[in-house]
Amino acid sequence: MPTKLIDVFLRDEYLRSYTIALGFVHAPIFEQDYVDRARIQMQADGWSADEVQQARFVVRDEEG
Repeated sequence: MPTKLIDVFLRDEYLRSYTIALGFVHAPIFEQDYVDRARIQMQADGWSADEVQQARFVVRDEEG
């Protein structure tokens, strides 16, 4: 299952990282798919829609 780390920044400050695993079968996976999942997780964590919209994301391979 493809897993990436998504670093989230808001107003040039690091907020946190999300580990996102996508289990798509027989479909291409793009970085935007991981960013979309991170946005959903931010909303679930209580960030406002405006903050989620302003956030910037860095997608990187899971270390280890």
